[in-house]
Amino acid sequence: MKLKEMLVGLEGLKVKGDLEIDIKEMESNSKKVKKNYLFIAIKGFDVDGHQYISDAIKKGAIAVMVEEGCDLKTLDIPKDITIVMAKNTREALAISSSNFYNNPSRKFKLIGVTGTKGKTTTTFMIKEILEKAGKKVGLIGTIATYMNGKKVKDNDRTTPESLELQREFARNGRSRCRGSCDGSIFTESKIT
Repeated sequence: MKLKEMLVGLEGLKVKGDLEIDIKEMESNSKKVKKNYLFIAIKGFDVDGHQYISDAIKKGAIAVMVEEGCDLKTLDIPKDITIVMAKNTREALAISSSNFYNNPSRKFKLIGVTGTKGKTTTTFMIKEILEKAGKKVGLIGTIATYMNGKKVKDNDRTTPESLELQREFARNGRSRCRGSCDGSIFTESKIT
């Protein structure tokens, strides 16, 4: 997908480089970057993804997304790498990953459950009710991810990163529910 297509809906971007480049995949974890990827640097609670930009470029990133306020001079990004500066890279990751995967959550009903206590119980109750009604259901929660009544993988966090969700939603409609899912349920401790 062209980089410019991935950025649709993002406002206030500053760009240096070519928006017509083809992006094979996107990643916010520099260890997973491969050739022709977009690397999104996210400032976390403990770790700042900006310090891994050079690692991502060495692994094949052809474009990087940085957060406004970072010091580009200290990052020493090569001139042939396209730089996209966003106000908030975590928010930009959510929008650009949805674009990259062709807005997968628009293809099924999505139920989000938030709160302090009871999310897991609530989502499993909803899952059971929908399955008993004959619906194909996916569930992404604290404990595990389920598709079409089967456990697909264990999860280690309450809220997956937006990129992980978009990937799962995209897979959700293609293969895991053998055709398409009627709905997906996921838990989130905080919606931003």
